[in-house]
Amino acid sequence: MDEKLRLLAVLNSMQKILHDDLAQAVSSSPARAVFLALLTEDLARTAGRAQIVAAGKLEETEAHTLREEPLARLQEVHRDLAAFIGGSTSLPDDQRNAPGTKMLFKDATELVKDQLQLSFAQAKHRIIVHDLLLPHAGFNGSVVPPRFGQLASVFNDGSADPHQVALAARRMLALQPGIDAQQDPVATAAAIEQQLAESLADRNTAGTAQLFKRFCAELDACALERSEAEMEAHVGLRYKGKQSRGFIWELCTDLRGHEMLQKLSDQLSNPRSAFGRDATSPAGDSNGQQPGEYAGGQPELPGLSTGPLSPAAHLIPPWAVDPDMPEDQRPRAGFTDVGLPGSAEDQMPGLQLQPGETPAAARERLKARSLLQFLFDSARFVADGDQEAAPDLPMRPNVELIVTISWDSLIGKLNDPGITSHNHLVSAGYARRLACSANVIPAVLGTESQPLDLGRTQRFFNRAQRRAMMLRDRGCINPGCSMAGHRCEANHIKPWYLGGETNLANGALLCPACHASFHAGHFKIVVVNSIPYVLQNKARDPEQRLRRNWIFHPRAKAIG
Repeated sequence: MDEKLRLLAVLNSMQKILHDDLAQAVSSSPARAVFLALLTEDLARTAGRAQIVAAGKLEETEAHTLREEPLARLQEVHRDLAAFIGGSTSLPDDQRNAPGTKMLFKDATELVKDQLQLSFAQAKHRIIVHDLLLPHAGFNGSVVPPRFGQLASVFNDGSADPHQVALAARRMLALQPGIDAQQDPVATAAAIEQQLAESLADRNTAGTAQLFKRFCAELDACALERSEAEMEAHVGLRYKGKQSRGFIWELCTDLRGHEMLQKLSDQLSNPRSAFGRDATSPAGDSNGQQPGEYAGGQPELPGLSTGPLSPAAHLIPPWAVDPDMPEDQRPRAGFTDVGLPGSAEDQMPGLQLQPGETPAAARERLKARSLLQFLFDSARFVADGDQEAAPDLPMRPNVELIVTISWDSLIGKLNDPGITSHNHLVSAGYARRLACSANVIPAVLGTESQPLDLGRTQRFFNRAQRRAMMLRDRGCINPGCSMAGHRCEANHIKPWYLGGETNLANGALLCPACHASFHAGHFKIVVVNSIPYVLQNKARDPEQRLRRNWIFHPRAKAIG
């Protein structure tokens, strides 16, 4: 055993020297640099698995019962590995504290924490993961198989990062209460574990995280409703104080408000968007803007015109203003005449107190909510290009909250969660409530007034088709790309100039970078049952399977 430990110490030293030499040698060969990185990742995965194995052996051998003398000797040998490799030093004999006496360490976790200089959480993590992913000795000496066999297979064969597999096992353990509440817990656990094992081997960490997000929502159907109810009491816009950088306001909103602000932010920051341009700019640009569609342009809020002075706005007397002040900058009569404030009851009739809330706190909460609503109404007026001519009619909702959700859930037969265009989960109940006040786009695509298949009659995809692509693809379809749908381009799978039709079956969302890669021939798009799949080149996908982007479709299966 000691000779094999000496060999492991030699290999560790040789690995460091060899890796440094190779790093210098491959500086002129990118192909060998890539292969060096692949081999190094293999070594790191081997070492990551070995860390878990070694921690488990500390627990199985009850290493925490060792006496102080052998532990101190082990530290001396480890500090001078050259002498140990040469055979001039040897390992001490096992000397244990007698049962019932005071141990140096309470258990194996404390030993790992102290001897390996880890945090308690890191040490505990290694011990727990060992029992979840590796066979170990039971209390009676029998061999106990790993709790998660499919994850253990991925953990042992090196096809995934062992640290990510370990985290997945811990999170799988955390899902157990929700799994136990299902009608068939064993089948549910097996199905979830299988999908996780496939995701860890084939996808990156972001795709596996999205898969966990879906599992959590499906196992606890009430979790989203509880979260949305907790948000409700904190919604509002509040003044937090003055700092050197300015006056600080805190805005807290629910999902609908977040989607509105996100949409406004996306449009304002997107260089390819027409939002914010002059309303007189011509339609029909390179992005497929069609005649009759809103071309941008920010209309003015009532009473906040930036144009010439209104003739009805009387200037204050000349003696009340600096004569050197330009006329268009002088204050007007009535500008600060906001009327006399009434009582709190007059301003906020029907005040309802939250549990443990004082009337003053309730008034502040409603004041913050009213201010937030004014902000949203103003934002909607500015962003809406289709206002009604009659100012006393309610504005049509401007937020197009695209929620991908089954029809059965939307009408109340099921309670499966939906997902918004910004990849936020939304409960079925909340989606049903939003359908009354916001433009919730259902999963039934296309109407007589908005055809989805235009054939060869039109070069660019229209608004309805782009909306349908957003609903179907949610983002760039290239697996692993995290570019959201609002920053993607509607791409013809078969180019229009080669006879490709402008319809949904021939379209897919691609970000600008992936769009260029597609036309460069770096990957192919294959439509299966009206769903676009990507076939990547052999360098990126040696298995050559058709895949959807797991970032936006974490449960989609590969084909082939």
